Parts: sequence; structure tokens; C-alpha cells
Amino acid sequence: MTLQPRWHLRSSLTLLLVGSSTVALLIAFSLLLAYFQPHLAVQTRSELGKLSNDLAGRSERVLSILQSQLELVAESVKNGNNRSAQEQMDLVIGQGTFSALYHIGSNGRITHAAVSRDSQKQAAELLDSDLSNDRLRLRVMQRLQTTWSDKYLSPSSRRLAVAIGVWTGNDVIIGEIPLSYILEMLADSSDPAGWSIWVADAYGDILADSERSERIGVVNIANLPIIAKADAQSQVIDQAVFEGRTYDMAVSRSVRMHWYFVVRSPAGLASPQLRTTLNLGITAMISLMLLSLVFAPIWAAHTARPINAIAERARQQTKGETGAEWPRSSVIELNQLSADIEHMSNVIRERERELETIVESSPVGMLLTEPSPSFAFARANEAILKLLGYQRDQVLGKSGLELGLWKHQADREAILRQLNKKDIGQIETWMCRKDGSEFLAFVQARTVDIGGAKRTIWVVEDITEFRRIESEVRELNAELEARVQKRTEQLRKANNELSTTIEYLKLAQNELVRSEKLASLGSLVAGVAHELNTPIGNGVMAVSTMRDSLKRFRAESSNGLKRSVLDSFVEAVDTGSTIAERNLERAAELVASFKQVAADQTSSQRRSFKLDEVVREIALTLGPTLRHSVARLSVDIPSSITLDSYPGPLGQILTNLITNATVHAFADRDQGTIEVRAGTDADHLKLRISDDGIGIAPELLPRIFDPFVTSRMGRGGTGLGLHIAHNIAANVLGGTISVASTAGKGTTFELNIPLTAPTPDSPPA
Repeated sequence: MTLQPRWHLRSSLTLLLVGSSTVALLIAFSLLLAYFQPHLAVQTRSELGKLSNDLAGRSERVLSILQSQLELVAESVKNGNNRSAQEQMDLVIGQGTFSALYHIGSNGRITHAAVSRDSQKQAAELLDSDLSNDRLRLRVMQRLQTTWSDKYLSPSSRRLAVAIGVWTGNDVIIGEIPLSYILEMLADSSDPAGWSIWVADAYGDILADSERSERIGVVNIANLPIIAKADAQSQVIDQAVFEGRTYDMAVSRSVRMHWYFVVRSPAGLASPQLRTTLNLGITAMISLMLLSLVFAPIWAAHTARPINAIAERARQQTKGETGAEWPRSSVIELNQLSADIEHMSNVIRERERELETIVESSPVGMLLTEPSPSFAFARANEAILKLLGYQRDQVLGKSGLELGLWKHQADREAILRQLNKKDIGQIETWMCRKDGSEFLAFVQARTVDIGGAKRTIWVVEDITEFRRIESEVRELNAELEARVQKRTEQLRKANNELSTTIEYLKLAQNELVRSEKLASLGSLVAGVAHELNTPIGNGVMAVSTMRDSLKRFRAESSNGLKRSVLDSFVEAVDTGSTIAERNLERAAELVASFKQVAADQTSSQRRSFKLDEVVREIALTLGPTLRHSVARLSVDIPSSITLDSYPGPLGQILTNLITNATVHAFADRDQGTIEVRAGTDADHLKLRISDDGIGIAPELLPRIFDPFVTSRMGRGGTGLGLHIAHNIAANVLGGTISVASTAGKGTTFELNIPLTAPTPDSPPA
């Protein structure tokens, strides 16, 4: 067992006082910090904005003076006074602001130059140098006005600088300002409290850095979001992350030079103002903690004195000394504590008596034995005495082994082994009473620590009757299981018979479907044959007429050929051949349409086809059926719709739907219309077949695509036509078919299929 650290009351109270004081100070300091931090952040951003704005304005004023000096030199050059221009250039260089000045002629070469003393080249060395491709010169000549550069590589010092280009009217004067001059301006504005200043050109390249000069000309800050915001505003104040650290930044943009003046300060806990506040707060907190360390022991000793007296009285109570009074103190809570402990002591004694009563009154036999190895009985309740048939004095001080309670000693040893392993055990065993009778007992035991010694609590229950009932239930379950198995076998046989019946029904359904298809094809053949009678009969009549004309012509020409006879024969042959040709073409057209429809419906061949041609051929083959019906077929199919699909199955659907409409839709009516309309939506075809007939009965509509659903059962209808159409639409064409119907107003079937039919799955290997 792990020992917990122990402390004297005085030490505990001292630590409690110091700890509570520390926690209170930390909470107070945290609340003050949470209150002041936002105010410090707002104040810091305000000061940053003022500084960046002031820096941008002051820099513009200073650099505008330098621009004016250079424009005076340009004015001298423009007036043609080259000597005065050179003198002015030397004078400007002598003031120490510009590091180099040079006049670039119209040919791009330097004609006049002046450089500072620390330049790597003399003015004479720069003369006649070719700067025709100098970027600043090209920008000035393009704009024809004074222009400020971005970072500029000086041709004289070979160092980064900032340059001003001035247009003289014909050529350019360029003045270089060293970046050190900009740094000197920043040094006057830098705050020693940790603020830093950047000056960046229009491209975001740093021209000056008050913190680290090695960033100049190397680091670009254009990718900072705050710089992007500054392009649209004259000043932006926000937080930004640079080199992994968060800063409060203020950016002001110069209108004249298009430069960015950035003033930044570490944000959050890194803020200098916040650090100063933290240091002051921590110093005050440490001072208060030292004071608490001085006064805490004195307060703890005074508080612990009455508590120690109460503890001493409690120790006396545990030893059985009940005569002394419980101590009292001037502290109300300690008086209450003393009274509560006294009351608790009385309650504990009462609870002990109650617990003893409960154990004695328990209906379950309970025993308490001494530690191993004796296991002598120390206590026994009334239930166990009644169960075993012993008196209390006959049991106490003896073990179960001595009383002969265990019928099988192996069971006793088994439960003792369980107790040695995990201080708990249970077993079912036969036990013996005092009179020698036996009973089946459920024995549970647990080893507990009482007064520093391990004792064992035994609970004994007579389960003889329970096990007898359990055995009877087990036999009843076995009988029920046998009955269930018998019933299961009967259900299995019935299921096999039902499966056989379903197979017969499926075969019958397939046979009906095949018969439906053959019946449709037979009706189609009969209609086409009837339709062919007229053109073929007309053709035979025309040929017979021409043959009679030929016989008359031969008879009359044997006596001499006359002009009138020849003209009459030619006219008869011409008329007969025209009639025969027209009727034979009609017959050929019918045969071709029938062959195409029949071939498509029997082969299910996939091909690319025009929808209007397929519908026109189907309408042609259904012509005889429609002529014997009151319905009129109206077709509106755009000629532009082309499908890569199965024309046969599609035609079978159309044939079934149109035939169904002629049979069912116009019962008891003398006229009606069947309309076929088509349109495309994305890569799908929407084909609508509608009629203005009597509609579908509401009770049939939800099951209209199920097999054997028809309103003409027993009158020639099988109820398979729409079921076949639904299967073809879903399984062959890869689409859907739906129906909408209003009683007395008509029915509309909508076929929605892809323009390109899906590729059928490969058969399993």
C-alpha cells in the first residue's frame, strides 16, 4: 500500500494560507491582465498609426526638398547652361545628401557627373558611361516627368540606393540617395521600447530597416496581407505575421514616391508595454507572497491549537474513555466540529447496534471466521444456526472441519485456494447438519481486513429445492426443443413445396411473356399483310390492263401501224406503268418498314439511329391497327435527336403503349387522339406518349407496371405489356418509365432514357 504524505496541522495551514494567497493573487493578476491587455493593444496601434503617418509625411517633405534641388539642376541643363549645371551638381553633392548625380544625354551616355567622396568611382570615370538601358531613365523618358525609383543599384558605388530621375525636356538627370540617409531619418523616429520601422518601395523590397540592416534590398514584404490592403487605403493598422512572430503594424503609403512606411511592434505577450505591466505585476505578487510566508506560521499555530485539542479527545474516545467532556473554542466552526464529532461517535455506536441487529435478522446464513489457519467461527447469525441445527455456543470457537460441515473435503480446499488467490471465492457443495442430514449449499466467501487482521465472511444458502426446480425446467426445455425441431422440419417441407410452386409460376409467366410478344408480332404481320393487299392489287390490275393493251396493239398493227393506235398504246402503257410503279413503291416501303421493325424487335441490336425515323416506321406498321380504331396518331419528333441505343426494344415499348391506348383508352368513345412527343434534357431523352381517353382506374395506377395487372383480364388481356415495357426501359435502355393519369381526362406515359445506352455488364466468369 502506498503511504500518503503526512503533515502537521500547523504546516498544512501554513501551506494552505500561502497557496490560497498565491492563487488569489494569480487570479487577480490574470483579471487585471485580461482587462488591460486590450486597452494596451488599442493604445499601441493608435501610437503606431500616428508614428507611421508622421514618418510618411516627414519623409515626403524631406525628400521633396531633395527633389526640388535636383529639379533646379535640371532647369539649368534645360536652359543650356552646362557650366552652371555642373557647379550646381557639385554644390548639391557637397551638402552630403546625394551620393551621386549624373546627367544622361539623349544618346544614353553620361555627360556630367558628380559623386561623393566615399564613392568607388570618380566623376571622370563615369563620364561617357552608357546608361541607355537604365530602368529609371527609361521610366522618366516614358512618363516625361520626375520619377522616384524602387531599390536602385548605383553605377558609381555599386551599392543599393534610392534614385530620383528628372526630365529636362530632352534628357535625364539622376540623383542617388544612399539608403544610409533613410536609416538616419528612421533613427530619429525609432522607439527604444522595441518598435521597428521599415521603408519599402512600391514592389515591397525593404529600403530601410531600423532593426536589422541585412534585410535591406534582400527581404520583400509585398506578400503580407497588410501591404495589399495599403494599396487601396492611405493607412492600414492591423496585425501581421512576419518570420513566425505576430506584430501590430501600421502602414502608411507615400503618394509621391509610392513607398510604404511600416511601423511595427511585437503583439500579444511580446508587446513591450505588456511586458512592463507583467514585470510590475509579478514583482508585486512576489512581495505579497513573501509577506504571507512571514505571517502564515503565526496564524496557523493559533488556529491549530483548538483543533489539536479536539483530535486528542477523539483519540481518547476510540480507547473507550467516555467520561471527559469535548473541548470548546472561541471559533464557532470549531465548536460545531467538536459537537459534530461527539454526535458522530454516538451515532457510530448506534449504527454498530443496528448492524448487529441486521446481521442477526438476515434470512441468509452468515459466519465470520478468524484468520488462517484456524478459521474458527467468531460470529454466527441466527439464520446459519437454524440452517445447521446448532446452538451458538456449540459453533463459536470451532471450525467447520471440526463440526464436520463439509461432506467433501476437496470442496473446502478448493474454496480456500480461491481465497488465497484473490480474497474471494464461491462454490456449490453438499454440507451436513448436526442431525446428519445433507443439503446442497451455495457457499460464498470474502476475506476482509478488520482491525488489522484478515478475517473471512461466509454466506451459506440452501439451494437444494432451487436445483430441483432447475432440473425440471431443463427437462421441459429439452422437450420444447424437440417440438421446435419437429415443427421446423414441417415448415422446411412446406417451404420446399412453396419454392417449387413459385418456379412453376415463373415458367408460366415467361411463357405468357413470350406468347404476348408472338401475339404482338402476329398482329403486326396481319396488319402489314392487309395493308399490302391494296398496293399489290392495284399493281396487278395495272399490269393486266397494260397486257390487254399490248394484245389489242398487236392485233391492230398486223393490218398496218397507225399513228392513233400507237399513241393510244403508248398512253395506256405510260398510265399503267405509273400506277404499277407507285403501288409497288408503296408495297416496298411497307415491307422495308416491317423488316426494320421486325429485325430490331427480334435482334435487340444496338446502333446509332434517328429517333424520328424509327417512330415513323413504327407508326407506318401500326397504320392498319389505327385505321380500325377511333384514335388518331399525332407524332412530333425533332429530326435532330440521334440515339446510340437499341431501336428494337424502344420500338417494342412504343408499340405496346400505342396499342394499349387504342385498346383501353377509347372504350365507348367515337374519337380520340394519341400524341407522341420527344425532347432532350442534357444527355437524356424524354419521350411522352399521351392520350385523351378514359384514363386508368385509381386502384390500378400504383400497380400498373406489375405483371398480370389489367382491366381486361379474361377478355384477351394478359397484363404483361406494361410489365415488359418497364423491364425493357430499366434493364435494356438504362432509363425509367412513369405514368400519370386522371380519370376521364387521359393518360401520359413518360420514357426517360439516356441518349447513349449503358454498356451491359459482362457475364460472370
